[in-house]
Amino acid sequence: MRIQYNAAWLLYLSSFAFAGPVNDNHIQEKDGYYYLQKGYTDKDAAEFYWRSLEGWSEVPDNVARYFTKNGRFELPYAPVHDFPYLFSSASGGRDNITRYFSNMSQYLGKLKYSAPETWAVIPAKEPGLYIFEYSSRGQVRRTGKDYRQQFIAIVKIQNGQISRAREYWDPYVALRDFDLIKKAN
Repeated sequence: MRIQYNAAWLLYLSSFAFAGPVNDNHIQEKDGYYYLQKGYTDKDAAEFYWRSLEGWSEVPDNVARYFTKNGRFELPYAPVHDFPYLFSSASGGRDNITRYFSNMSQYLGKLKYSAPETWAVIPAKEPGLYIFEYSSRGQVRRTGKDYRQQFIAIVKIQNGQISRAREYWDPYVALRDFDLIKKAN
């Protein structure tokens, strides 16, 4: 029982580490939610989005803390028709975003994203719109196999929070690594 208590305590403490230290100039916490402050840069926006994702496989409710109340997280390439119990093409609202990431955390563990300073930031003309290219690495919980993925995300920031994030990734990698499909010989 003591081991479980210590593990739970470490998990609780590590949830603060996943969010990273708050940037006093451009990222602020208020009532359990995070906001970008006026005057933020493209790099601040990348760090903000990275913080929303980093560590979600262990603390899935952290993601929604960076989204507006009615924010949307979209995965246009998710194979929802073949695997509706696992994937979702869109989650709207903080509760649904948390539900999606909580479900996925049963499949993926130790998920880490490339450092935001290594991300490609593709310029967008619309204010508050950002396009990022980055990668992640984690572990498939059931098999212990490595899981690596490449992403392109289109992120819209409104009123200091993410109002929409649309991630594009290779569904084949997820299906293969989750053992949902097999290579043909």
